[in-house]
Amino acid sequence: MKRTNVDMLHGSITKGLLAMAIPIMIMNVMQSLFNIVDMTVLKYFSDDAAVGSVGACGTLITLFTSLLIGVSAGANVVVAKRIGLGDRDRANKAAETSVLLSVVGGILLMIIGTVFAKTFLKMMNCPESLLSQAVVYFKIYFYGAPFLLIYNFCAAILRATGDTKHPMYFLILGGALKVVFSVIFITAFNVDVEGVGFSTVFSNIIISSLAMRTVLKSDAIHISLKKLRLYTSELKEILFIGVPAGIQSGLYSLANVVIATTVNGFGADATTGIAIANQFDGIMYQIIYAPSLATIPYVSQNIGAGNIERVKKTVIRAVLITVAFGVTFGELSAIFSAQLSSIMSSTPAVIKYSQQKMIIVSSTYFICGINEIMGGVLRGMGKPILPTVSTFIFMCVFRFVWVYLIFPLCPNLTFLYLVWPIGWILSIITLLIAYFPAISALQKEKELVLPV
Repeated sequence: MKRTNVDMLHGSITKGLLAMAIPIMIMNVMQSLFNIVDMTVLKYFSDDAAVGSVGACGTLITLFTSLLIGVSAGANVVVAKRIGLGDRDRANKAAETSVLLSVVGGILLMIIGTVFAKTFLKMMNCPESLLSQAVVYFKIYFYGAPFLLIYNFCAAILRATGDTKHPMYFLILGGALKVVFSVIFITAFNVDVEGVGFSTVFSNIIISSLAMRTVLKSDAIHISLKKLRLYTSELKEILFIGVPAGIQSGLYSLANVVIATTVNGFGADATTGIAIANQFDGIMYQIIYAPSLATIPYVSQNIGAGNIERVKKTVIRAVLITVAFGVTFGELSAIFSAQLSSIMSSTPAVIKYSQQKMIIVSSTYFICGINEIMGGVLRGMGKPILPTVSTFIFMCVFRFVWVYLIFPLCPNLTFLYLVWPIGWILSIITLLIAYFPAISALQKEKELVLPV
């Protein structure tokens, strides 16, 4: 096995999870940092309006991209399970299906994003002073949607084989190039919002090409671009796992759109403030989400190999890891929220709005980490429906109720943001209730097939 691949069936679980989670964490955190650099460049070479225009698109972009990127979780589970079973032929078919699915989904996403950009932003109550630039950025961003999806599906395939380092290298390179492109566009060609948008598209093209090349050269997976097709059995299984995961991610984002719409009603300073806070909250999410992405193939491969005890140990180790990271970085983010916010804006009102969210949400993100681990475990076990239902109830419906029924009783943004930790706790309770009987059923199933 290549050194870039983690053996998920043997050896130390903690070391294996960290070996997979840390590259994912570094890769996604670096991507978020590069986004912050983009907005900081806008601050110094443009104005708060440009920062707010790009930031106003963030929640909507996450909504649409997460729906289809979430489907890549299905590819991760199916490929990993086939590898755990030792069925390389069907693992290859699952990978080929995933690649073609990413192309089709990316084209669909590009059409929707470019055609309905203004409609979506108006529905979100985007301030009129930011709308025109926001529409421009939104459209440009979605020109690169096919390449974004190709990268994410290829990264999911590589993670299923235990390779998390190559996706990390590519994303860091792409993020660095994006910043360089942004500075060149803004300083040399005097285009701010457009420059940041096109730099994102160019970086997506580069990282998707590198990820695809790595998949094609992988020793663990063998696919040919000339033979790509949608294999019915693999497609059904990928969609069965991936669609609920995509819907779950989309529901998160939809609920956040509702909250952002409410915040937008407080004016342009509030819109810019929450856009800045979202950048740092995005970093926190990537920190606590990485262990769950490492857990999914770990659980899938070991279930495929019939090693249920190792699955149980994986769950405990993953929870401890995400809590350790979440508490450490979350508290630091809350403590230094003013200093961090001032990186992207020097307006006191904007900084105050940003702080309000960071203090409440960042400091409690470790709770979200536990929720993501349990959802990832159930998806890895082939039970993707409940995490989606739980998300729908506690991250979507509950937030709608909070925004429209509870928040008016105390219309303060600090009170509004309490909806995050409360919803996470309720969801964790639900997922734990489902996990214990599910793991017990797998244990009994294994005992039945053991020879007497």
